[in-house]
Amino acid sequence: MFFLFGKKKDKAEKKSKETKVEKTVNIEEILQTIESEKAKLESLSGKERIECLNKLGSLYFQAEKISEAIEMYETSLEENKELGKAYTDLLKLYNIKRKEASDSKDEDQVKMYMDKINSLMQLSKDVIRGKA
Repeated sequence: MFFLFGKKKDKAEKKSKETKVEKTVNIEEILQTIESEKAKLESLSGKERIECLNKLGSLYFQAEKISEAIEMYETSLEENKELGKAYTDLLKLYNIKRKEASDSKDEDQVKMYMDKINSLMQLSKDVIRGKA
């Protein structure tokens, strides 16, 4: 029995190491894609610009660059008040930042992110009611 448990542990450790290598490679690829998309952003307008902002927000989120993702999604929502990926991801990101602030006992940051969450909730109500 002991032998079997040892085997599983070795496989789990090997898989964990492989996942870390893949994650590093993926982040490098994501960062390259971000640079490419940022270069395009200035020349875009309208719906294409919103799509690019949302793509950048998503890429930053995947790369765990929370502040940059928030910036892209906030810009997207300022330019196009519409419920969708920017809205849902922004709620997730605000909650991540709120939790970090709570863990570090920064009440001002907690309040700021709670206010941002409340603003997003109000936006959803306005969009549904046709006021946005």
